[in-house]
Amino acid sequence: MKKAKTKRALAAVLAAMLLVGVLSGCGKKVEDGDKPASSDFVYVPTYTELDESVQDISSLCCTGDTIYFSSYIPVHSDGSRVTDEELAARDEYYNKYYDSVKADGDVAVAVVEEDGAEDGAEDGAEDGAEDGADDDADGTAPADTAEPDFDIDYIYALFSVKTDGSGLTQLSDYIPPQAPEGDYSYVNLSQFCADSEGNLWVAENISQTIFDLPEDFDENTQDPWEYYVKDETQNIIRKLSPTGAEIARLDLEPYIVKPEGEDAEYYSFYIGAMETDKDGNLLIYDGGHGSEGNIYVANSNCEFLFKLSLDGWIDSFITAKDGSIGIATSSDDGGTYQRVFKTIDTANKTWGAEYKIPTYGYNTSSGGSLYDFCYNENSSLWGYDLATETATKILNWINSDVDGDRVMYSTVLDNGNVFAITRDWSNDGQAGPAYEVVTLVKTPASEVKQKTVLTMATMYLDYNIKRELLKFNKTNPDYRIEVLDYSEYNTEEDYTAGLTKLNTEIISGHVPDIIDVSDLPAKQYAAKGLLVDLYPYIDSDPDYNRSDFVQSVLKAGETDGKLYQLGSGFSVFSVIASPAVVGTEMGWTMEEMKAIMDEHPNADLPFGMYMSRTSLLQYLLMLNMDDYMNWQTGECSFNSDGFKKLLEIAKGFPSEEELSASLDYDDNWVEPAVLFREGRQLFTFFSAEDFDSFQYYKAVCGGSVTFKGLPSADRDGNVVHFSNGLTITTSCKDKDGAWQFLRCLLSDSMQKDQWYFPIIQKNFDAQLAEAMKQEYTTDADGNKVPVSHGGMSYGNGETIEFYAITQEEADQFLAMINSVTKSASIDESLIGLVLEDAQYYFAGEKSIDETAEIIQSRMSIYINEQR
Repeated sequence: MKKAKTKRALAAVLAAMLLVGVLSGCGKKVEDGDKPASSDFVYVPTYTELDESVQDISSLCCTGDTIYFSSYIPVHSDGSRVTDEELAARDEYYNKYYDSVKADGDVAVAVVEEDGAEDGAEDGAEDGAEDGADDDADGTAPADTAEPDFDIDYIYALFSVKTDGSGLTQLSDYIPPQAPEGDYSYVNLSQFCADSEGNLWVAENISQTIFDLPEDFDENTQDPWEYYVKDETQNIIRKLSPTGAEIARLDLEPYIVKPEGEDAEYYSFYIGAMETDKDGNLLIYDGGHGSEGNIYVANSNCEFLFKLSLDGWIDSFITAKDGSIGIATSSDDGGTYQRVFKTIDTANKTWGAEYKIPTYGYNTSSGGSLYDFCYNENSSLWGYDLATETATKILNWINSDVDGDRVMYSTVLDNGNVFAITRDWSNDGQAGPAYEVVTLVKTPASEVKQKTVLTMATMYLDYNIKRELLKFNKTNPDYRIEVLDYSEYNTEEDYTAGLTKLNTEIISGHVPDIIDVSDLPAKQYAAKGLLVDLYPYIDSDPDYNRSDFVQSVLKAGETDGKLYQLGSGFSVFSVIASPAVVGTEMGWTMEEMKAIMDEHPNADLPFGMYMSRTSLLQYLLMLNMDDYMNWQTGECSFNSDGFKKLLEIAKGFPSEEELSASLDYDDNWVEPAVLFREGRQLFTFFSAEDFDSFQYYKAVCGGSVTFKGLPSADRDGNVVHFSNGLTITTSCKDKDGAWQFLRCLLSDSMQKDQWYFPIIQKNFDAQLAEAMKQEYTTDADGNKVPVSHGGMSYGNGETIEFYAITQEEADQFLAMINSVTKSASIDESLIGLVLEDAQYYFAGEKSIDETAEIIQSRMSIYINEQR
């Protein structure tokens, strides 16, 4: 349990200043994938953080300048509110208790460092954890800690706050329903909305589980669920005043449509959405059962009016700017999936007009008087006009200094400003998430201090990069980075449309200042002369130099002695196997891999289940394309013996169609450990990005493993892949400014908080040292027992526990990392061309030599055209 931070002031304004910089404007309608043009206005954010006591927001709505939301609050058994000080005291109590008494409920834990020295609580393990744990055997507190009140319950409460973040108030007249007596009785507020007059509507569920317990039932030794009878529920709709006082109520139970037959036994009614219309009527969606759902409508006096049924599920209610209300759902338009806005004619108690809406138009919210509704897609907020079926990009969240992933509610106000509430789970030391009210004020660009704006193209913005970018834009006085998210142009028909658009713009001379090449062909861009060598910037940086990096990884990222991309971390791709099968040495050729497969004819799944010929070819090409081509010289070797052997091996695997027809995941899945043990699987592809997965595959392979690597002519098949790879283009308008951002990848915060291995040596060493620390406990006989820090299992097999990395394992891991000499560059276009022509050989239409020559000719032409 985390210790509570010092209480922050209610609705403290974290940044009342207008953030400098040119932010993303709006106003151009987006049609056919056109990118919004620059505007003469920007959105300037201000942030107001809600009090720390607001630790959850379960439901919320906004009417006028007021936000209403529900939240759990802690109360004593007499119903009085538990104070923050009382919660902090309880947290401190728990912290002291668990610091002195950790493992098995009554034994302290010792941590063994890399050098074997024990740190922590070994003495406690030997003498009963004497620092405050004398009475820990019965689960009581350390003697020096006063016991706080543990009789704390959490109940729903309603709150209001102004849209500027001020005036946080609990609605004093709101009284939640009382739960029936018993340990298995609950009250839940499932939905919440407001009408145009400021009244609130709540949907509350009261449930109770009924047991037929015998008179001699012992709750300490018996399970009440053995005597389960049924669940009783009640669904109540209540209309409340702005202060929370009840005005009217409706018991929805008599009107609920429940399924019949087999579905009835498992059906549980819940309210999926709720909204009021312009006449004060309340609309309720029941969440659906099977492929059907129902809309229930009540008037402003909580009197039931009528019900509508529909096929399929709805995402939300939408109130358009003309006051009409309806649902966002899907429709089968002649066999084509189409999302639609289906209006509800409450006057005639039937469905009304239907409009097409964007395929990805989820998470809808009010569009005020400017749009029929708003929605979030990728990293942007969009407004939609039903009459013209046109989407307008309002703003890009990240370019407006807001993390779009944290936005839980947003809307456009009538004055054009954007209002949002964000939720941040990353607050260390705080029991729950932090909530901010964000107001983005539409401001003439001339009124905002100008910075140098650098553009960064991306197909997917990593969470950690986004965090660093937001920090950079808020704090750097001279520069800001504007994101161009090309994934916005992808469609269901063409998921590479964004990449095509980026490459088309580059060819036409519209080159961004920075390119995120995490999943893009960086080596191709370098061969075109588009990228800057980053070594001069590293060499002149006041805080970093080349010797700070993991040396083998840095060298593997070079092209002809130059470094064109910088990553915050790395992983290493390899093929691994048992030493009993492949020996202990790293490295092999394609011919040697084929020979091992021939030596094991019983290995019918050499790379495991669901490995088709296309998948195998994709893996080996994606990670090892450098074996067959060179972007710098334009030379290719797809007619080499090694590539022919790859085609031959791939042909021995089933096609996608054959694999699909012969295997069913649910019925035929066999865990890798079983396949290796039975000799049916020989190898597996492995991405080394943490130490735990290494221990897992060691166990899978029988207790030891060899990092053989990808088959390669040079026998150097362990390949580096950079995480968060960023580049500076030769067209960049301010390369020094771009480097100021790229160097954020090397900061301690970025190095320590990522899924991959840190690229800075000191951070990597620290991560390895942490992985080599072993925690121990003592059993009832006083024996020291290592403590697992987690485990992993596939399917229903045995869980493999994770422990500290041994020195032998660390040495093997470091040898694998030190062996890398090349880096992977994902180039789907190249792989697609090879796969297309390989089908001639797979289908038996051409010989392997003919096919190799076709691929060699086509790839030579393509590569030299693209250089």
